[in-house]
Amino acid sequence: MIDRKRLARGFRLAGWIVKPEDGSLTSGSVSTRLEPQLMDLLVYLCSRAREVVAKRDVLDAVWGGRFVSDDTVKSSFYQLRKALGDDSRAPKILETLPKRGYRILIDPEPLDAETSLFEKGRAALMAAADPAAFKQAHLYLEKFLETGPDHPGALAALARADVVMASLGFGADFWKHAKASAERAIQFDPRLSDARLALAGVRLVIDHDPRAALAELDGALDPPDSAVLRWRARILAVVGRFDSAIADARRAVEIDPWSVLALRDLLDVLLLARRYDEIEDEASHLFKLTPSAADVHLGLAWVYIIQNKDRQAFDAFVAGAQALGVATRQIDQARKVFESGGIPALLRLWIALLENDASMGRKTQNDLIVLHALLGDRDRSFELIEKTFPQGNPFLSTLAVSPLFDNLRGDPRHGEWIARLGLK
Repeated sequence: MIDRKRLARGFRLAGWIVKPEDGSLTSGSVSTRLEPQLMDLLVYLCSRAREVVAKRDVLDAVWGGRFVSDDTVKSSFYQLRKALGDDSRAPKILETLPKRGYRILIDPEPLDAETSLFEKGRAALMAAADPAAFKQAHLYLEKFLETGPDHPGALAALARADVVMASLGFGADFWKHAKASAERAIQFDPRLSDARLALAGVRLVIDHDPRAALAELDGALDPPDSAVLRWRARILAVVGRFDSAIADARRAVEIDPWSVLALRDLLDVLLLARRYDEIEDEASHLFKLTPSAADVHLGLAWVYIIQNKDRQAFDAFVAGAQALGVATRQIDQARKVFESGGIPALLRLWIALLENDASMGRKTQNDLIVLHALLGDRDRSFELIEKTFPQGNPFLSTLAVSPLFDNLRGDPRHGEWIARLGLK
């Protein structure tokens, strides 16, 4: 049994949202109201869903044991079925069993439980910093939407989660799902920032239209949202508007100063803007929050490589490798390789280590694109770009401005990709 007091706060039943406090029944654009006696009847039956409830129990619970004619009872059930759109001859919600009683055929879903599930999904989405956490957020939101498919906030949050999953390399279908969920959410509320953020991702990565992506985000900045600012900063940077990009990235950090994601995005924007000294300063702040951030150490290695600071590049590589738990013997091997062959030899070893990674996820593929570009291996770099492009890879949007790809410039294929990605 479900506590009637809990159901009194609202519940879902076969696509209907039932609000006992105001007597409303709502399903999509259809809405009606039940008189108090009928709502009491519905709540009582739902509190004993899937049980056969005897007529005497109904009379005691709903009519307080008062004498009620059979016609009144029959009329009440007729009106209740009519309001629910149910058919007594082929019932899907409310069944009458002659001489036995009545039965609700499906379980009601209390709205307080749904709200809790939605809040869990949204909170997990906002706090997540690794693929497993994002997947959990996605599952919470999907479960919530099974019983509330037209909830605008949940649709928007799911669209945002889809964008994250797509960006992490879980499949191009997540981009399609993000677009569909975001567009549905905006039909209900055009101001939803999660939905606008998701559509911005779709415009940038799938439609290859960064200016349209910026237009989506312009409608999502009231009030300011750290995630929206981070995305806008990235898009501004890929179109070469570096001062505005850095301002947005710094504002995102101000709004959420403990966010590792916001600090990492600031580092990425500073790299695209070639503000190398500022990168080192900001990285020191990030290491205070997460000293063992392997990706930040390895990213710094790239920054030092493009500045021809070979020794610092190697030290950053070692720090990143140690944070990843690479064996001491492999680090010693890397030291010997670097001492004898310099940065080119280190890059080749780095590539070999990644190519032996059985997972070969999105980040590994992107790292390989960069490493081959830094090494001047244009053919392999463009081959990997071609491979990841159909999956909807946001990282490719940096191809026009990132200093990591300077060795690709001048190759006709670079210009072709800039045009293909809508970055001219």
